[in-house]
Amino acid sequence: MIELSGTMTVGDVVALADGREAVSVPATVLSAVEHLHHLAADLSTRYATYGRTTGVGANKIDTIPPDDQEYGMRLLRSHSVDAGDPLSGRTVRSMLAVRLIQLCFPGAGLDPAILTGLQRMLNDDALPEVLQYASIGTGDLAALAGTALTLIGERPATRDLTPMPPWGADSALPFMSSSALTVGRSCLAVDELLRLERASSVIYMLSFLALQGNPSAFSPVAARAAAATQVETVATRLRDLYADSADPARPPARIQDPYGLRVYPVAHGSVVASLWSLVRQLERTLNAAQENPLFDADGDEVVHHGAFYQASLSLELDGATLALALTAPITHSRIRMLNDPDTNGGNAFLAADAHGSSGLMMVEYVAAGAIAEIRNAAQPASVGTLVLSRGAEEDATFASQGIHQLERSAAAYRVLLCCELVGAVRLLRQRRIDRSLTGVLGHAVELASGLPRNDEDRDLRGDIATAEPLLDQLGQLI
Repeated sequence: MIELSGTMTVGDVVALADGREAVSVPATVLSAVEHLHHLAADLSTRYATYGRTTGVGANKIDTIPPDDQEYGMRLLRSHSVDAGDPLSGRTVRSMLAVRLIQLCFPGAGLDPAILTGLQRMLNDDALPEVLQYASIGTGDLAALAGTALTLIGERPATRDLTPMPPWGADSALPFMSSSALTVGRSCLAVDELLRLERASSVIYMLSFLALQGNPSAFSPVAARAAAATQVETVATRLRDLYADSADPARPPARIQDPYGLRVYPVAHGSVVASLWSLVRQLERTLNAAQENPLFDADGDEVVHHGAFYQASLSLELDGATLALALTAPITHSRIRMLNDPDTNGGNAFLAADAHGSSGLMMVEYVAAGAIAEIRNAAQPASVGTLVLSRGAEEDATFASQGIHQLERSAAAYRVLLCCELVGAVRLLRQRRIDRSLTGVLGHAVELASGLPRNDEDRDLRGDIATAEPLLDQLGQLI
């Protein structure tokens, strides 16, 4: 059981999205939210309050009569439009988890019963349907409005869910005022990528040993000279792997390796730094009340602001995608080295014989296709802009597009790592090095034992498919 009584983490969101944990909102949190709910009701009678006593967007100049009891429901219904394919249950649960975590930090002034409703929705796995395309800018309005309609019973849930009474203007806009879907998807993506980047180091070392690389590339002196964040982290990791498996009597094949082996600690250090920077930004966003407006109990005022504007998150998402694009070509460089007789010490493309056999030739092409996707996704989403709602929102952050692009990159990165793993394992076997590996790399080779040993020309689709589920297991070895 995860109790939402303090600072929550990306790991908490992932656990709730996976259904591995139930969630609980303590009575003290509900009491604090209820207190602010009453204060917000009072403040809204004394001050004009966006979305409660006024319309929203370009309609903010319109005054909502105090006796208009239907305004909140009209707002939810009008904002619930989305389109495209349904998102997975795991993705929807990540959104619900994020929104519930955020609402435990009082500021929105909404009805505390909504927190109880969200808690029940998550624990009962009674989910709303959320479609792919909706807002691009100042919040995941459509996804959250649709979630509200599901809680109220106007839209079906995936399982039976006791409907809540209709919501008023005190809760409609505050509930929608969040990028919870974007944040939730980002938590899932960065959690996956942290496993994949660790798997990358294991696979790199398999390639390194198969290609008789020069360990100077990850020496302490080389790591310090890089003068870049996280390079020492990666270099230390590689030295530990190498120490478990190195043969001191075997000299490196080259004085100076190609970039694919030599600059890996530096390029991959950039990936690690970007991913952890994204984690920190996500956790700041998780644990903050960002709704507009906010109700300040200490100042006894309504605060209209732009804190919901996800510029930092958008930049962090772009940074992670760009880091993957930076490191992808040197992964492809190692795949080329594995296939090249000048560096693999055997046949071209690691084929069973040298008489025109294609071996792993097309695996290299598959890897190139994955890199093309990573590069295409790396066009920074944060440089985009749109003017919405008759000019009321004149610069959307495109953070929701940024996570879509990072998800595409992560999927392609998986394929790229699979291609290297298939080649590295084949060369280790051909050189009869695989059985001599110990420690983490010995476990890695054991995990990869299901990869076919037949080096004859054949359909290799199954090899890549077999490698794919191994990546997460390899990432857990470190």
